[in-house]
Amino acid sequence: MSEVPETVIEFCRVSFCATNAHLLLSDMSLGVRRGETLVLLGRSGSGKTTTLKLITHMLEPSTGEVQVEGRSTLTWDPIRLRRGIGYGIQEAGLFPHFTVERNVGLVPQLERWTPERIRGRVREMLELVGLPPEQFLTRYPR
Repeated sequence: MSEVPETVIEFCRVSFCATNAHLLLSDMSLGVRRGETLVLLGRSGSGKTTTLKLITHMLEPSTGEVQVEGRSTLTWDPIRLRRGIGYGIQEAGLFPHFTVERNVGLVPQLERWTPERIRGRVREMLELVGLPPEQFLTRYPR
């Protein structure tokens, strides 16, 4: 039986240079432990989106290594990696014609979860972020 790492996301001296040689992240090191919540907060251009793209292997570090569950993001199947990571997205990432319930349940549906399991997980996620399911399940993002 393999051991589950306590640190689930780790940046080990990560830097990222855009193709125009503009340095977007420099020597970033951090670890997020199981059960912790990470909030990336900063002004426009501070590296929030770049950091998320490095975690999801939408970008590759110029130097250093990003690990998820103890494995370099470069060794993961990108689809499996992205579907296994939970993060809050802003309204631009939501489908405006889907209800909150359908937006939140989309990835579990793609993973072929049963409808009962999806409903339970959607309720759990809404409660986790302080949104009463009975008030938000049938709402639309707008």
